[in-house]
Amino acid sequence: MASPALSTEQATAGLRALVTVAGADGERSTPELRFIETAAKALRLDGVDVSALTPIEPDELGRVLETRAHRELAIQAMILTTLLDGHATEDEAGEVERFARALDVDEPRVKNLRQLAEGHTRVMWLDLARRSFARPIFERALAANGLRGVWKIVGPMIGLAKDPDLARRYNDLGKLPEGTLGRAYWEFIVLNELGFPGEGVVAEDGVWHDMTHVLAGYGTDPDGEVQVVSFIAGYRREDPFFWLFTIALQFHLAIKVSPYSEGRTGHFDPPMVLRALERGAALRRDLSDGWDYWPELSRPLDDVRRDLGVPPP
Repeated sequence: MASPALSTEQATAGLRALVTVAGADGERSTPELRFIETAAKALRLDGVDVSALTPIEPDELGRVLETRAHRELAIQAMILTTLLDGHATEDEAGEVERFARALDVDEPRVKNLRQLAEGHTRVMWLDLARRSFARPIFERALAANGLRGVWKIVGPMIGLAKDPDLARRYNDLGKLPEGTLGRAYWEFIVLNELGFPGEGVVAEDGVWHDMTHVLAGYGTDPDGEVQVVSFIAGYRREDPFFWLFTIALQFHLAIKVSPYSEGRTGHFDPPMVLRALERGAALRRDLSDGWDYWPELSRPLDDVRRDLGVPPP
């Protein structure tokens, strides 16, 4: 989720944009201000007094933020700011829309924020699903193996499409020596009762997510899921903001996005998210994009982490 470096003037203007949207509904809540303080630290402005920052108008922000990458980042941060107090208001959505228009930023989650503010969560969910990272996976499966390929992905989500041979291949990873990536993955699946591919629980195309849990060292509790998804957002090369937005919905606003977890409230902790995001950004490759983990499974976990560039917790 890297972007060109921001100058002090640009970073301060971005923070003022967050202050502006935080106050759009009449008050700047403590969670919103904490998010802005975390953003200030991420931008190396540790000494700034967030409460003293003044609002900014879109034309001034546009003059300071000249690149498209910086403008998109500002709009995305504004969207997250509106979610931190546990709900999104129409006033906040309107403010984000006003800035997005002025900065000529085409960020699809601006529309989703409006849907959320107006209570149209089902419509929002359908729009997110249409744009999700899974769409190209389904398209590739359909092109390569027709409906059978799609069934191998969808079937496990509803407890079907079982493949005993495939399940046995993954379960045999428990025979690898302790300390290897494969053994650590096997232990993670067994201890958390998640199920192996082929058992009618998870599709093989989703194994990279569980491997990320193992590599990053995050658990499966709500805080662990928020951290692992933030870590993924850090290493994703395509649309990393999708992950941050959806995990905030799932575990901060209790809006069920993933079929594998229940919605919870209050778990999108800005400093925790930032740490995980920065760790993920240090990786040398996008694990969700064609990473072949099979040659790595018999290797020591620490060696795989080192080669991928996974920072220590």
